[in-house]
Amino acid sequence: MTRGKTRVRGRPARVLLAALLSIVVAVPIGARPAKAAIDWTQVITAAISAISSWVNAGNTQAAIEEATRQILSAVNSARNDILAQIQTITVAQTRACANHAVIEFADIERMTPDNMQRFAQDATGCAVAIESMISALTDPASVDQLGFAMNIVAPIALVARARTGLTTDGLENTLRSANTQVASKIWASVRCGVPWSPDLDPELPPPRNGQIVSFYIYCDSHNGLGQAYVEVVWPNRIPDSAWEAVMTDATRNTSRAIAVSVLPMLGG
Repeated sequence: MTRGKTRVRGRPARVLLAALLSIVVAVPIGARPAKAAIDWTQVITAAISAISSWVNAGNTQAAIEEATRQILSAVNSARNDILAQIQTITVAQTRACANHAVIEFADIERMTPDNMQRFAQDATGCAVAIESMISALTDPASVDQLGFAMNIVAPIALVARARTGLTTDGLENTLRSANTQVASKIWASVRCGVPWSPDLDPELPPPRNGQIVSFYIYCDSHNGLGQAYVEVVWPNRIPDSAWEAVMTDATRNTSRAIAVSVLPMLGG
């Protein structure tokens, strides 16, 4: 693919974008489910921090206890938003077990060894069930909900298992598989609109070869809109990298943002 000099700048361009959206967007932004009560950045940061704390924990008991404290801190920092997000899960059984794991985890240091092991096994069962549902579903909103839950419940289960002497390799593999699927399925669901350019107005002369032509591009996920202003040397096409940046922007508030951050940590 031939690419020319391209500049991508994320700027609102509200007037021009509004004209574009009125023509090509199938679902207006206002028609999306209201989710403003959830601070997505806080939930995403908490999940990434929780998994990072586990991955970086050593094999010693002291290191595992420190990972417990760090995961507790991460989860508690976004506790209300995490619990609010879990309530959006449509499958009652999965919603219940994820909610239970987050609530009970706050008291992990007060659990007896037997209770902690039972909690670890329950949380593991929840994570395994979530991964199975992610595998079975294609609806991006449902996959997204489960991706958030998986990345909170799994590190809770991992640290609880380690604290009680249970193995963790199998659950790590489950977490890796879930995030691989989350990243792929949400990415595949993103839809991008037809680029709009003020320089291609039918009433204007056609661009000359070598002329800088400006475009406004956008992509839409189930949970966000990504947009950018792009300049391309005519007659080169808008490069894939520009579209990928806008697609990434459109998925910034989804669990794909967690998946792409933690998969390298998990060796995925």
